[in-house]
Amino acid sequence: MAKPPVPALRGRNIDAALQSNECVNFARKAIFWWLPLLYLLICDAFYLRTYDSAQVKITLVQTGGVCLLSLWLCRLLEEGFLAVTKDDLVVLAPFLAYLAYGVFSFIHAPYHWSSTDFFLRRIFYMTVPLIVVQEFNEKAVQRLIKILIIAAWISVGYGCLQWFDIHFFPLGPGNGPDPFIWRGAFGLRVFSTYGNPNFLADYLVLMVPILVTQWMKTREFKLVVLLLMDVFVLYGTQTKGAYIAFALSVSVFLGTYFYFFDRERLLRFKYHLAGVMTALISTALIVVWIKLQASFTSVNFRLFTWEATWEMIMTQPVIGTGIGSFWVIYPAFRRPPIFHIEGKHNTETDHSEDEYLEVLFDEGIAGMGIFLWLIFSSCWMAYKTLQQLTGSLKQGERAPPRAYELLGVLVAFQGMLLHNFFDVSMRFVSSGVYLGLLSGLIVNLARGMSLSELHSHREPVAGETPAEPSLGETLSIFFLWPARLAAWIATAYMGWLMVSQFTELQGPLSRLNLGGEVLQWWIAWTAMLGCVGGLGFAFMRISFLTRNALVPIVVAITMMPWGPVNLAWGFFRADVYHNIAIFFSKQQQWEQALRHYIKVGELNPAFIMSFYFKGNVFNDRFSMDKIYNPNWGDKNNVPRDDFERALEAYDQVRDRAPNYVQMHHQVGALYMKYGEWLMNHGRPEEGQKAWDKAIERFTMYYNIDPVFQHNYLRLGQIYMLRHQYDKAIANYKEMIEAPKCRVSQSLAQNASVRRILLSYLYPPVKEVDGQWVHRHDSTEGYFNLGNAYFMAGNLAEAKKSYQESLALDPNNENTKRNMQVLEARVQAARGGPAPMLQPVPRQAPPGSGLQFIDPSKH
Repeated sequence: MAKPPVPALRGRNIDAALQSNECVNFARKAIFWWLPLLYLLICDAFYLRTYDSAQVKITLVQTGGVCLLSLWLCRLLEEGFLAVTKDDLVVLAPFLAYLAYGVFSFIHAPYHWSSTDFFLRRIFYMTVPLIVVQEFNEKAVQRLIKILIIAAWISVGYGCLQWFDIHFFPLGPGNGPDPFIWRGAFGLRVFSTYGNPNFLADYLVLMVPILVTQWMKTREFKLVVLLLMDVFVLYGTQTKGAYIAFALSVSVFLGTYFYFFDRERLLRFKYHLAGVMTALISTALIVVWIKLQASFTSVNFRLFTWEATWEMIMTQPVIGTGIGSFWVIYPAFRRPPIFHIEGKHNTETDHSEDEYLEVLFDEGIAGMGIFLWLIFSSCWMAYKTLQQLTGSLKQGERAPPRAYELLGVLVAFQGMLLHNFFDVSMRFVSSGVYLGLLSGLIVNLARGMSLSELHSHREPVAGETPAEPSLGETLSIFFLWPARLAAWIATAYMGWLMVSQFTELQGPLSRLNLGGEVLQWWIAWTAMLGCVGGLGFAFMRISFLTRNALVPIVVAITMMPWGPVNLAWGFFRADVYHNIAIFFSKQQQWEQALRHYIKVGELNPAFIMSFYFKGNVFNDRFSMDKIYNPNWGDKNNVPRDDFERALEAYDQVRDRAPNYVQMHHQVGALYMKYGEWLMNHGRPEEGQKAWDKAIERFTMYYNIDPVFQHNYLRLGQIYMLRHQYDKAIANYKEMIEAPKCRVSQSLAQNASVRRILLSYLYPPVKEVDGQWVHRHDSTEGYFNLGNAYFMAGNLAEAKKSYQESLALDPNNENTKRNMQVLEARVQAARGGPAPMLQPVPRQAPPGSGLQFIDPSKH
């Protein structure tokens, strides 16, 4: 194979130019191998020692993406002004625009720490297509596709193993052929290496057209086997949206294939093809409808989430609120029925369940326009090229291999986009990484070669005398060896640091008992050493081959202790420490838990959950002794109590996400405890002020979550302690009657509509006095309402409330006792003897901090 021409760069002799060319070639070779291997690792890696089993995928995107970008920058700097031309920018414009708008959107975002992760993903997602379009030649593209198929064998093979395991073996670690401790984590649903059935299903849908077209190109039978396994595992995920996306993807594939590859048959059998496509989509819809009969909650959840998202979009429709801002802003717009659907209150909704709605919210009409430009420009280039490659085909003549590859990648891209109309898999790295890769491959295959292959280099003229080196080139040569030494030292140090820290995270092999843990220990070390060793060698060799001092400087900055690789690696360590901290919290080993939570905050200030959990630890412990302990976050030798520490942790949460989970309720509970402590220590005025702040925070949480009963109970307790019985009565009535969850009476008039809408779209409803209402009936709510009425002197209403409580729970001893007290009071008021009754301690819900108020004492 002929060597590429050598650029005649000013100020360099021929030997230097040859070495520069060798550096460029090696950098490209490293990129050609690292990018496919990185995608294989993202597809197939999982690590069960982190809090999030998919955190390793995020870390691979961050650390691996930084290394990929650094390799590309080294290659561009080495080649200089020849690397990218103005014509290249025209082709790369949609990707550069989407990247640039992501930067603008991040700057515009209201909470930067909360948007950091999504911003880093945007950089990676758009760096990949830039590299693929600019650099990847035909050989590199073929290698990339082969490695993607190898990755599919691993994930699909493990998915088949999981299906066999969960259907024929009992649950529990070590009871089946799946060796890992997460076996059966999603019941009978398969999740494979993706850790989530929905993400796995999205991946399987996009791989179908790629596998089909690779078989059409090569006729290899093993691809048929892999394709059938792919579809089988897709069914095993039990993901309704993916079933529809699969049917749509196959329909698009059939239509595109026959239109471009077999136009004559399309014209002859167009009605038959339309019937097949209709039957396919109808079958998918029927299967989905059958599954919906068992549970309609996924539809409920999406409808309420979309309603809230649209309201959010209208707050900043033009430029959007900011990339990655949805999960921070959404709690203020979340509909109350969501809490009934989930059955929980300490959860968060991270995404809108529709990629396009979320793009519109995050980045506005402007960002959505660029996003659509990227999509339509890629598809338009693909259709134009398919027409060129297949337009002159004769009957029975096969299209060129590139046409099949382009068809597969195009339909995979479109299938993924179709799926994300009712899913947000692209918001997670396991699926989101394919947005850039597939669009970049489409442009590369459509053009037929990379942009770098189109560049013309001037051959050196024989006998040409090189020009005198410029000042910049002289300085570059002067600083070259110091820069090389810095790059080598930084790379070696970073490699040693990561290996030594990973040794701590892994722990010794001898303490592992389960076979899956042992297997993952070996796999993890193999992957770690392979990545560190391979990338370390690549960066060191590039630093040696280059004649441009900027290249090793880029390597040194990348690998410095304060550089991006170590920062991203710290995010991974933080996730492991967070998992450890939770373990110690459950064991009530507060010292160890707090030490690890503080480590998490130091390594990843964007990990908001760690600050929230740290505040909860101080809130639960609530030691009011003034102590200085650096392990608890104390600084400058200033002693503090747990109230101050918890308040600081919750303030750190609020700075990053103002309505995070139940933060306002937890702060209210903290002030409530503090007020009680002040009261008990002879400081009633300060105690009342603390309770004022508690009421303020409970009210803030009520505006976010009007369903959470403990919020009403704690608020009611403060009113009762203050003898504000009218406010307590109003509070408990609102807790029961749920005015923020009103049902539309116009919808409830028709019986069939009532059954569909009120059963599916609302939480359970019932008819009361001719009105269809949704209520939060609970024995505890009526019990406390009865106490409030009793203390207010309204014995008739108190009796009704106690009776309602007993109707829900006839064996409730607290309500029975208070009913006896009430009847005794009535009897005494009529002149009869009042029995001597002892107060019965009330059983409060876990963590509620509520106390029983005995009506007999008043």
